[in-house]
Amino acid sequence: MPSAESTSSLGPSGISALFWDLAGTLVPSDPVTGRSGILPGCDEFLPELARNHRLFVTTGDTTAGARGLLADHGILRHFEAIYGDLFAAVGKPYGSILRQVGADAEHSLAIGDRLRADVPNDTADVVTILINQDGDVLNAGMIAFLIGRLRRHAAAFPAAFDAMLAAAVPDPDGVSAQDGVGVVQAARLTDGFALRLWRYRHPALSEDRRVIVI
Repeated sequence: MPSAESTSSLGPSGISALFWDLAGTLVPSDPVTGRSGILPGCDEFLPELARNHRLFVTTGDTTAGARGLLADHGILRHFEAIYGDLFAAVGKPYGSILRQVGADAEHSLAIGDRLRADVPNDTADVVTILINQDGDVLNAGMIAFLIGRLRRHAAAFPAAFDAMLAAAVPDPDGVSAQDGVGVVQAARLTDGFALRLWRYRHPALSEDRRVIVI
């Protein structure tokens, strides 16, 4: 297992976890100045999200380094544990972490900024949300809003994704797979705001991964 540093006790099974990437996600760089700063809306919306979800940080940085960066930006207190030193050819071990902490994969989400690095590498049941794309920095409130939209479609996030994908408009230009690696299905949907829905495939993964881009 990757190293972890807990900041509070872990509860019973069957609840939701939100896995947050660090650099580029929680701490993005300003597209103009190049300086890093806290994701807008964190102070307001991380406490709101924590009422219904357990919040974790997953990163390739060291656990100690991630802890220091989160503390410097004043948001360490919002997270239950930090999982650092995560390195793999594709994705992160969310399934393994969920088993350790006793949370439910189908009710959990991964939030990151890089497709190949932030998809689940050991479960197809965690849906990935990609933010801060195309030079834009999202407000954390959009994550809370998207979760509300997903819940309107289905209780479990994979089923909600599939329902949204069925209602979406195919986006052939969004397909970027070469030799079966990459985005093999793409669609666009306006469901309160514009979304891109992708199915991502890689030979290291046993099943396609569900990805929402906002």
